[in-house]
Amino acid sequence: MNKILLSVLTLLAVLFIAGCGEEIPQPAADNQVEDVAPVEETGLSNIPIEDVVLSADAVPLKIGFVKQDHHSAVFVSALRSEMMHDLYPVYLIPLGENFYALIKDNQQVAEIEFIQSQGAINVPNNMSAGLFEMGFGGVVPFVASIDQGNPIKIVSPLHQRGDMLVVKTDNEAVADWDSFLAWVNASEEPVTIGFKSPKAVALIIFQSALSAADVPFAMSGGDVDGARVILYNAQGQPNLNPALQEGLIDAYVSNNPACAMAEFNGIGKCVAELSMLPPGDFHDHPCCGIAATEEVIAAKPHEVAAALELFAYATEFINENPEEVAAAASEWIGTPLEVELVSMATSLYDVHVTDAWASNMSAIMDHMRGLSVFSGPLMDADEAAEIDIISDFSLLPEEYR
Repeated sequence: MNKILLSVLTLLAVLFIAGCGEEIPQPAADNQVEDVAPVEETGLSNIPIEDVVLSADAVPLKIGFVKQDHHSAVFVSALRSEMMHDLYPVYLIPLGENFYALIKDNQQVAEIEFIQSQGAINVPNNMSAGLFEMGFGGVVPFVASIDQGNPIKIVSPLHQRGDMLVVKTDNEAVADWDSFLAWVNASEEPVTIGFKSPKAVALIIFQSALSAADVPFAMSGGDVDGARVILYNAQGQPNLNPALQEGLIDAYVSNNPACAMAEFNGIGKCVAELSMLPPGDFHDHPCCGIAATEEVIAAKPHEVAAALELFAYATEFINENPEEVAAAASEWIGTPLEVELVSMATSLYDVHVTDAWASNMSAIMDHMRGLSVFSGPLMDADEAAEIDIISDFSLLPEEYR
């Protein structure tokens, strides 16, 4: 009788503790993974995600990103972790707030903290300041920062295309690039075209297209005598649509999803993809990449390699599940799903290091050189040397490099 009473009291105590929010002790790890097929045979994880054993002393890894759908590999990895667990041997487990366990072959490799950066132009500076060790950002800011001596490297391609020319919705004269040029040349006054940053690839491509069309242009605030186009720095992408709506600018060049949002809200219309503009040097142009500090590459190569493998799988997921990914991007960014479906259709997500990627990067750097952007080692570097200066793909999975 005493044994029965003791058993009942013990059961009640356990139920009371669980009801107060305390965890009931779990079975030992050895029991959790019993009879699981080896990962090397399947390539996938067969352990339920809730049974993966986490490490109390996992290596921390801080990764920065910008809230735009070009960086959807972050959003997919974080918000579709269970789906990635079912498909790939590398995935994340949410730990709360911005922290995630990075799992490879059912073992925790690192503890990732995702940190939002205000604009891609700030990502290299934030890395230099130690705010994060890896960063999703624009290739132009990365290249400019590396030339200035910032000890970072592009460690993976990420995203191509996705930049648009947007005019006001009621501009009936413009429907494509040719009609845009006709409108510019027929205008009694110079037209004002906005851009988000002097280091934006959209601006570089647009300037190249204007030069190819023999359209004189100048920066606002400087000498604009004889210019048919005045380029206006809107000081960030969030300011472009309000500036267009308020009449501060007549059109703008920038990346999605801002352009798709302009159409959704009836502010503007997309009339040309910048990658398709003459002289044709920027087809499938790199827009964003993943960079890492030289310090983290040397100190945490295993963790960085696992993170790059994660984002490679996430990119594969993006290309195979566009509607699911648009939903994840919409959830993370806060844009309407309809906007993301339109926006992401203009992008190419690819982490492969190809000859075309290197050639496109060299074309971008050639144009930057022509604008006297460089004052460091990229000022006189040839094509082979400049790729080595800006990148280190040694930790990217071999099949992607």
